[in-house]
Amino acid sequence: MNVKKELDPRTVLGIVFIFITLGLAINKPLSSHILLLICNIYLITSKAYRECVLYSVIYIIIAGLMFYIYHIPNTTLALTIVSISYFVQKFVIAVMMIEFLKRKTSMPYVISAMQTMKFPNAVAIPFIVILRYMPTLREDYGYLKDSLKIRGIRTSGIEFFIHPIRSLEFMIVPILFRSIRVAEELSTSVLLRGIENYKNRTNIYPLKFTKIDAGYALFTVIAVSMLCYLQF
Repeated sequence: MNVKKELDPRTVLGIVFIFITLGLAINKPLSSHILLLICNIYLITSKAYRECVLYSVIYIIIAGLMFYIYHIPNTTLALTIVSISYFVQKFVIAVMMIEFLKRKTSMPYVISAMQTMKFPNAVAIPFIVILRYMPTLREDYGYLKDSLKIRGIRTSGIEFFIHPIRSLEFMIVPILFRSIRVAEELSTSVLLRGIENYKNRTNIYPLKFTKIDAGYALFTVIAVSMLCYLQF
């Protein structure tokens, strides 16, 4: 996440928070589709073209299932598909905005923004740890899959549905133990960096709103107003 700052991180955090919240609140199909389009615009401005296509395809597949849900005679199956599709759509919107956050700012600026906005440590530290730990978790998962392949153990999605308990044992348990070690290392690191020192800290990453921030803010206000009008 060491990228050049294009936007003020406070602007980025505000956009991400607003649209994740809207993604959870919106439930009408038209509003949801327009929200997806708006999120795609943000991803395109951050040059996340591959992620834009990937998440859009996932959303379109889910929307197609929802469109044909009325042709399924089994009520229980239809209800299950609707519930899963609903949560997947919300998750896709949240992931798209997190990707926008990763592309448009960097971790030092996020920390600086949270300190400037007086975020409590109980909120700021878990949020920052999650952002920093996700790439590590993805890397550990890749190493674990390679290790299981060497031992002749398949880790495909089909294998998970055939043997769910065994798959959880092989995949989840090692990740949990690895997470415990990472948590211990993180707690030691933050203590050494003086996290318990409650005095004001010097900010070496200056923050300043620019015309680009004003353009993004204007677009966000227009988009939020349109979504609220369509939804409520």
